[in-house]
Amino acid sequence: MTPAPASRGKAKSATGTSWRQAAPAPLILLSGSDDYIVSRVLDKLRTGIRQQFQDAQLVQLDAAKYQGGEIMLSATPSLFSDFIILEVTNAATMSDAFLEDALNYIKSPAEDVMFVLHHSGGNRGKKLLDALKKAGVSTIDCAAPKSEAEKNDFVIQEFRALDHQIHPEAARALVAALGNELGDLAAACKQLSEDITGPITLEHVDKYYGGRVEATGFKVADAALAGRSTQALSSLRHALSTGTDPIPIIAALAMKLRQIAKVAGRRGGAELAGELGMAPWQLRQAQDLANYWSQDDLISCIALVAETDAMVKGQSRDPEYAVERLVTQIALSARR
Repeated sequence: MTPAPASRGKAKSATGTSWRQAAPAPLILLSGSDDYIVSRVLDKLRTGIRQQFQDAQLVQLDAAKYQGGEIMLSATPSLFSDFIILEVTNAATMSDAFLEDALNYIKSPAEDVMFVLHHSGGNRGKKLLDALKKAGVSTIDCAAPKSEAEKNDFVIQEFRALDHQIHPEAARALVAALGNELGDLAAACKQLSEDITGPITLEHVDKYYGGRVEATGFKVADAALAGRSTQALSSLRHALSTGTDPIPIIAALAMKLRQIAKVAGRRGGAELAGELGMAPWQLRQAQDLANYWSQDDLISCIALVAETDAMVKGQSRDPEYAVERLVTQIALSARR
């Protein structure tokens, strides 16, 4: 295969290529333990391959449960596909059989295969890692940002990828509100970019996420959609009491309900996630929550979200009561 050209910009981190610069190659090593970043990299690589090979087949192997010969069997294209995307997880706990087969495979990788290995850390498989690095294999840094500066950069880069801008002070405020979970940060960036025209300012972030401590709109939504009414209402009241605007809470509920509606009655993994425009972790969460919901209840609650959104934006004298009513109804609609 012909690897895609490297993107411009900051391509190197302390341990390898930035995950945002990941591009298809015959052999790729994902190094780091952040599941969200790993899922983003895998989505990016799959997309890159399928721009060249629309019928590329996705094959996933678990290195910890690997049986001898599976790599060679998996790396053989079928009659229905002319390219293989071979993804290997749990390399940090790889079996001896995998280590032996992988060492042999990387000596002469197949031309019609992209072999992607995820190693979260530790010394297991060091011989293989050393061999990959010696061969000059692309190493993608999948470690989570730790410092506030790294998280701020994550937010700025998210908006840049969405062709949007955010003021530096607004990025810092967003990290202060949602900085512990990259998935929540990324979802907030997408929500703000969809709702707001022009650069995101501190006032926008304050309106959506100001005053948030631990009770985020996503935590309220997760509890409500799983039918945990007591937890949902407690989180909601704490959020409102600390100054959180009701609008981002409604936005989180709307987003989660839409995700459940997308996956209701559907089964699948990475391929379905790509089809629906969701990260794999979002798909798994939505599929779990979908078990609590009927189609009629989903339709009813989505309509109630729209009604409550209008009430909060000017058609109600008591917007906090409107949101509490919404959360209560959603929690009661979820079947436990």
